[in-house]
Amino acid sequence: MKKNELTNSTPIYISSRRKFLKTAGLASTALFTGLTAKNNISNNLALSYLKEFCDFSELPNDFIYLNNGTEGTMPECVMSSLKTNLSKWTRNPTYSYELDRDLGKRQEYNREKVGQFLSVDKNNVCLTDNTTMGISMAIMGLNFKSTDKVVTTNQEHPSVISPLQIWRSRQGLRLEIQSFPPPEEIRSMSQNELLDVLFPNTSALRGAKAMCVSHVYPTTGVRLPLRALREKADELKITYLIVDGAQAIGAIDINNVNERVNNCDFYACSGHKWLNGPPSTGVLYIRNSEIQPPEFYPTLSQRMIRYTDGSSNYPIAKALQIRGCSNTPGFTAMVRAMKFVEEEGGTTIIEDYILNLSHEVKNFFLTFAPNCIISPYTDNALTSGITTFYPFKWNQPQIPIKDKKTATWVSETLLKRNIQIRPIGIPKTGTSYGSSEKSYALRVSTGYFNSINDIELFKSSLKDVLKKIN
Repeated sequence: MKKNELTNSTPIYISSRRKFLKTAGLASTALFTGLTAKNNISNNLALSYLKEFCDFSELPNDFIYLNNGTEGTMPECVMSSLKTNLSKWTRNPTYSYELDRDLGKRQEYNREKVGQFLSVDKNNVCLTDNTTMGISMAIMGLNFKSTDKVVTTNQEHPSVISPLQIWRSRQGLRLEIQSFPPPEEIRSMSQNELLDVLFPNTSALRGAKAMCVSHVYPTTGVRLPLRALREKADELKITYLIVDGAQAIGAIDINNVNERVNNCDFYACSGHKWLNGPPSTGVLYIRNSEIQPPEFYPTLSQRMIRYTDGSSNYPIAKALQIRGCSNTPGFTAMVRAMKFVEEEGGTTIIEDYILNLSHEVKNFFLTFAPNCIISPYTDNALTSGITTFYPFKWNQPQIPIKDKKTATWVSETLLKRNIQIRPIGIPKTGTSYGSSEKSYALRVSTGYFNSINDIELFKSSLKDVLKKIN
């Protein structure tokens, strides 16, 4: 990570973020009870370092990147893995594709390593290009009928809605699109309150074929814990739970019993966002490794023949893996990114660090403009590394500004100061998916490569920019 110096303190060198979290991990419990968390973090994190052989040195020292929800970066060891294996492929392409342990088309070794990271078997794992591919594999592979219905929400990413719309156009699939409550309600809700509002036990939802939702929402930063989602799906007697994990893997503690992917029937995620792996990498988890046609088809695969020639015990994840030439050097680097997580102390440590920074951002808005924060803050089970807020005039903090022009201007003005966040459209409550009726806000994603100094500079610059809103 970049070296950070606080001008009002003597530099404190900490060998790793792991040591920081041993001394300041309790800061997260102080969230929203004043700014004691800030003091704990500032005093202990000022100059923490990643291991010298694997830092984030490619990020410019004068650039504060707070947009991990769109794309992550890569530490040096991950870049090194990518370069090494790309060179190996270049030197001997045919051997690499057909026989190499790390680069071969079946990806047995890397699938096994990903399985270990997720605490599942390799036959539950297919490596993909991104979350969109994994979600499409899951939704398009299932054998929906015209009489089936699917439960989803009005704030899903297009990668979820698009394949569902194909099914609706082709087959007449019924979509039950549930609206999120307005932001002024979401931010103070508990986990149970939100889930009961989103997915009430009604005849319209009961007995659906699938529930297609997000683990963490890119719009508001709302986290829906996976075990609670599983319980809700079971309560409604919904057959399949399909989850978009793009904003979760690399930021959420998947070893927590409430967040294990095996609560889902299908879980798709990316390696290039919060996990800080290379572009064009992702994972699809399939709970039932023995699922096969006609229940589920390998729609993006060269191995459908296995299910028609009598070889019906062929694992579906393996069938989906063999689909021509994939980004296998990227998969080796994604596995290296997972190893990096373990080297830093594991997913619990990573989540604690990211949430501590996110809490700092949330505390800023709670202190100066509580009406403008959108992301939840009263129930930690719903919080994530994403903080979404409405811009406001600094001298009128009680009045949120919700138009696209203002959100875009604030984002672009900060970028001129080498601070990157992003504007985001939030569908209004009661509107269907794709509606142009949106309010516009700003999204801050605090990544593992960020520091408390980054957050302090962001807050200072944001204050100055908000003073200039006409």
